[in-house]
Amino acid sequence: MPEITPKTREVGMLDSSISQESKDPTKPEVAQVADEEFIDTQVVESPKPWEKPGARGATHRFLRSVQRYIWDDPDKPKEEKLFLFKLDFFLLTYSCLAYFCKSLDQANINNAYVSGMKEALHMNGSQLTYMSNVFTAGYVVSELPAVILVTRIRPSVLIPTLEVLWSIFTFCSAAVTSVPQLYALRFLVGLCEGAFFPVIIYVIGSWYTKKERAKRTTLFYSTAMLASMFSGYLQAAAYKNLNGKLGHAGWQWLYIICGIISLPVGIMGYFFNPDFPENTRAFYLNKGEREFARQRLLQDGYKALGTSAWDRKKLFRIMAQWQFWVLPMGYFWIQAAFPIQQPALALWLKSEHFSVSRINVLPTGQAAIGAFVQVAAGMLSDSPLLQGKRWQTIVVMQVGTLFSTICLAIWNVPRNLKWAAFYLSYTAAGVPGIWYAWYPDLVPHDHEMRGFLIAASNMCGYINSIWYSDAVWRTSEAPRFRPGWIAATVFGVVVILNSLLIRSLALQDNRKRDLGNRSPDDTESSVVAVHEPEKREVTL
Repeated sequence: MPEITPKTREVGMLDSSISQESKDPTKPEVAQVADEEFIDTQVVESPKPWEKPGARGATHRFLRSVQRYIWDDPDKPKEEKLFLFKLDFFLLTYSCLAYFCKSLDQANINNAYVSGMKEALHMNGSQLTYMSNVFTAGYVVSELPAVILVTRIRPSVLIPTLEVLWSIFTFCSAAVTSVPQLYALRFLVGLCEGAFFPVIIYVIGSWYTKKERAKRTTLFYSTAMLASMFSGYLQAAAYKNLNGKLGHAGWQWLYIICGIISLPVGIMGYFFNPDFPENTRAFYLNKGEREFARQRLLQDGYKALGTSAWDRKKLFRIMAQWQFWVLPMGYFWIQAAFPIQQPALALWLKSEHFSVSRINVLPTGQAAIGAFVQVAAGMLSDSPLLQGKRWQTIVVMQVGTLFSTICLAIWNVPRNLKWAAFYLSYTAAGVPGIWYAWYPDLVPHDHEMRGFLIAASNMCGYINSIWYSDAVWRTSEAPRFRPGWIAATVFGVVVILNSLLIRSLALQDNRKRDLGNRSPDDTESSVVAVHEPEKREVTL
């Protein structure tokens, strides 16, 4: 008689209720049970498309490799893919549209000025410059209060309300009849817009993990360049087609159109902005996905909102850490090393007697390079090659601009090299987005401090850019701008050295946190990793 294994006995007992008539009398009982067990437990799965041999399978494998580098890992669980798709569709789409509108409403005054507003309001002297300073004052004043308030008031309430207000102020700009009225409105627009950027960067950084964040931040950042380009086209179309219609001049129609574009996006924010993972009530995320959002960030090593809430001594605790002294000034150095303070290429083309159309068209290639580099750098930083590391991409991009600023500081170089230098100077356009994507990794231990430093960095950049532009990028130096190129070269070196310094400081912090995560009895074990594990079970 054949040996009956424990597994066979178990199956035999389960099958004991089956009538003897249903069994094949020609087979031994144990063998028949074994056959039934084999049929029940063996499931033949068809191979996935990328597992198949031949050209088709190779094509699928190649496309999956490309996807792994330019977006997210295709091997993520389907529940996590759906979660990220929802987050991208609602949060990222809304953020990019809102930033586009912010940049459009910020830049429209320059287009309106040269399209009839100067004559209509009898503007003279440096009043356009004063208008910019008034906007900057409102912008800077609102940033720090906003990132503190947003930990108490939902971002989905605060930011859309400010967007609706700046849209209304933009509409009102079309009705001004004097310069003081426009001063007041520009201050109010700056006050509302100033809160938007640091809070949205803060929110984006609070939802995505280390290997997801950079490409989304740089994609968000690139919309500013698109807005600056679109504003010129929009003004040209408004002046050509609407000038004089319904009793409004072309420059007034520009404000009206900008308001029409911005207002619906502001209203959209009440529904699309998901707040923070800790307090989200987004309609597009179910209860399991909300919990999953919180857990995966904790697994990535980030502290939750509220674990280090604002109190009277919070600012002093922030000031006691190196991030407070290094990151905000680092952002100013990044802006100073990126030579966009003057339209240097356009002024050089003018001095070379190029046609007006070519003077307007050729510099757009710089913006195209800048937008491409921004998105490509974010993808590379998140890719399997760098796995969420930031300093390498910052250094590479800055080296490209550094080469250009050295060539242009020398000036007397071959003509083709000068052309290349002007265009390659925009390779540093991707540095700011990567810089802000680095903040959650540099400040994982304090959620509220992270938002504070984003606002402080943006403030530092805005305030210092005022004196910096006047000091080394004077219009009288055109078209050579020798002091400006030299200063950009110096600050480019500082950015590279500062990135290496931050890397060293961050490694020290990581070692301290790793030692703090050791159990008292685990002195001989290896350091526990605080970042995302390679495989993570998803339960939504």
